[in-house]
Amino acid sequence: MPTARLGRFGWTAYLLVFLNACATTGVREAERIEEASGVARRGESLLVVDDSAAGRFFEVPLQGTDSFFPLNRAGMRAVTVDQGSLALDLEGICLLADGRVVLLSERLCALVGERGLVASYEGMVSEFGRRGLEGVCARPLPDGSSRVAVLWEGGYPDAHFVPPTVKQCLGHSALQPFILVHDLGRGAANVKVHRRDLRQQVTLDVPLPPGNEPDAQRFRAPDLVWYRWPDKEDSWGFLVLISSQNSVERPEYLYHWLQRFDEEGRPVGNPLDLADYLPASVKAANWEGLGWYEPGKQLALVHEGEAGSPPHAFLLTLPESWQTRLE
Repeated sequence: MPTARLGRFGWTAYLLVFLNACATTGVREAERIEEASGVARRGESLLVVDDSAAGRFFEVPLQGTDSFFPLNRAGMRAVTVDQGSLALDLEGICLLADGRVVLLSERLCALVGERGLVASYEGMVSEFGRRGLEGVCARPLPDGSSRVAVLWEGGYPDAHFVPPTVKQCLGHSALQPFILVHDLGRGAANVKVHRRDLRQQVTLDVPLPPGNEPDAQRFRAPDLVWYRWPDKEDSWGFLVLISSQNSVERPEYLYHWLQRFDEEGRPVGNPLDLADYLPASVKAANWEGLGWYEPGKQLALVHEGEAGSPPHAFLLTLPESWQTRLE
């Protein structure tokens, strides 16, 4: 056998090559998107966060895309942020008015930028039964600051993660999503957002499918964008991705809708059922991320990957009656 002639130094070199190959393979695997949870557009790239990938986001090139495409494609790259080891469980991403990218950490209850902590919400929001902060969006204000909305998802808590003494009353009861709205100045960093700093706290009156809990479908809200009403001057609300499930031993996930809400959290008009738009192969996927692709007209959505179905992006053109002009 050829390997019998390697000798001591030959085996050492062979081992170094082998370990280097393993390390290189590991880096490539680490730079793959597995559980896409938030999306935003910057120029000719989609920016994506993955809630299994701490401390970084991904740039996915858009050249030559159609309306449905895999996120792990040629040219995709990972971007590591400062203090990245603290940026755990990333669920949302958006761009501030000053051009900074911010990532929403569910574990930290905070926004983390490429240079470290931007804003924290400790004391106002936390995880309960694996339900917590899931979405973030921002829009520019005339003075160059940003109006930021962060979304607590609501829905059924995961009963396996609810303390036993609480489970009897809350373990299988759905909770309403809510939004915290506040402003961030240009370049603001290390801001602690308190209740007195909020412009609004908006509870979303999500649709209520028929039936009794815990067997009935109830909605959680994974992500949102600011929405400017087409027929009202400078009047804003929210366009929210909502997904339903029940709270039985083996939950069913039936509905993936888009719903418009006014600034008080009241639903406006009928929802869009994504099942009418998505490719058949991914209708049942866990769609987690929502962002504007062409502001006011077209949305980008991303889903978590699973066995046999790697993560994809889908570009949805809104019906004309929903289209608006964002500035």
